[in-house]
Amino acid sequence: MDSINTLARVFTPHDNVVFTANDFRQTLRIAFAGTIALSISTFYNVQFGVFYVVYPVMLLSLVPVFNAHVARQFIASAAVNCVEMVLIAGYLSRWPVIMTMVVFALYTIRFRFMSKGPLFLFGSMGVVCQSTMLNFMSYSTNSWHTLLFSNMEACLLAVALSALMNYLLPDVEPRQPPPRIEKDAARIRHEYLLAGTVATINFVVFQVCDLSDSLSALMASILVLFPMTYRGAVLSSLWRVVGVALSCLYILLVQILLYDHSSHMVLMMPLIGLGLAFSARLHVMEKVGAGVGFSSITTIGIMFGQNMHPEQDLVFSDLYRVASVTVSLLVTLTVVFLVHRILNLFAPTRFIVTDPAQAAK
Repeated sequence: MDSINTLARVFTPHDNVVFTANDFRQTLRIAFAGTIALSISTFYNVQFGVFYVVYPVMLLSLVPVFNAHVARQFIASAAVNCVEMVLIAGYLSRWPVIMTMVVFALYTIRFRFMSKGPLFLFGSMGVVCQSTMLNFMSYSTNSWHTLLFSNMEACLLAVALSALMNYLLPDVEPRQPPPRIEKDAARIRHEYLLAGTVATINFVVFQVCDLSDSLSALMASILVLFPMTYRGAVLSSLWRVVGVALSCLYILLVQILLYDHSSHMVLMMPLIGLGLAFSARLHVMEKVGAGVGFSSITTIGIMFGQNMHPEQDLVFSDLYRVASVTVSLLVTLTVVFLVHRILNLFAPTRFIVTDPAQAAK
């Protein structure tokens, strides 16, 4: 309900809403970085433009500060992921069962980093990289060399843009670190096994089915696992659907407004920047991590990063994305619930919330 109330206040006068100078700076950083990244990928017509747009906005949205520790985690995650993808797709693709077991192990390791906290960015970036690259590499029409190079280049671009934006638009006052959540060993095991299992099942489904054009659905099913709990996944799914619907509506309006002039970057980029700014403002007002605003930001990055053109059936494209994301989330939530119940049958992996304040975390 907090996110829905925040969303409602965005459209109404809200003098009492806390929107600090730091929030304003972060909003500008996200909007400018996303617009610059999209301009670069569009100008050079790169094949995997989605990397170039999503990585910067993800980094600036999830991590409001920038330092050497953040940069090292981000770059190291992408580099390690490239090596893993070569080994998995190049050597293990002939043995699907073994490949699936390795993918499960990598997912659980990364979600374990996220559950423990200090290496959250390394783990979350690795999860997103692994999911996206496995999906792209499973189709023979995509060049591995181009994919790997694009991933690393986009990662370096994201770090450079984050450093630049934080230098040009620094915070007005120091930020307080988020409160650390105390977790017992059973909860940590529950979280990374739950998220790793569901992510692996998603991987198998997207490998078996021909879903090469469902990147939004794939990313939605992965991002809702970030809370690593059943209740958190439910809330994240609701936020994701609302964010995707809002961004798809805005994208459709932009495409209809420009129509056959959408190839003109001077006309297109200000409107995209405006959409990113609105979504970023909602994101910093929510203060819930991957909420409605974050979902809207990443959806804009994914759809424009895939070089949408006016000659496409835009209405079908938007409706398809909303429908595919909704179906994907319903299936994912069902699997999350079942895995959650199974893990809670055993004491070493049991996670039962006793404090209502922790229910959505």
